[in-house]
Amino acid sequence: AIYNRIYLPFIGTSLTQSIREFWDPKTRPIDLQESLLCDVLKPKPDMKFFGIGRTRIKDKLSRKKLLIVLDDMNEVDYLENVCGNREWFGQGTVIIITTRDVNVLNLLKVDYVYKMDHMNENESLELFSWHAFGEAKPRKDFNELARHTV
Repeated sequence: AIYNRIYLPFIGTSLTQSIREFWDPKTRPIDLQESLLCDVLKPKPDMKFFGIGRTRIKDKLSRKKLLIVLDDMNEVDYLENVCGNREWFGQGTVIIITTRDVNVLNLLKVDYVYKMDHMNENESLELFSWHAFGEAKPRKDFNELARHTV
């Protein structure tokens, strides 16, 4: 929702969802780098080595005002391998990180932390129902199962 509300003034944007599921630091460190470069620069970069990705990000994005959203980060290595440090990006770049582990944000020394309130049972059921059934409430024949799942 925030991404859709604020993306217009940025030269380039990148939204990477569910990083924890998307990237395995032991086998796929290049995928996240490619995703960021492809989102911002559009043509898919040809990167075979991890170090090349870091260099390309620093060289190609250092003068651009970007909006980068990294969803569901649970390791500091993710940000270090994709974003390196603040000097890699142009002035006005905004990096939004979502995580379930506030310690990740503390280690990264982020500028601002916004803590979300937990959803209550009814809000959780509604969110689940929108994704599972395409409507606010579960169908009657799935009501008990949906409530049990939530």
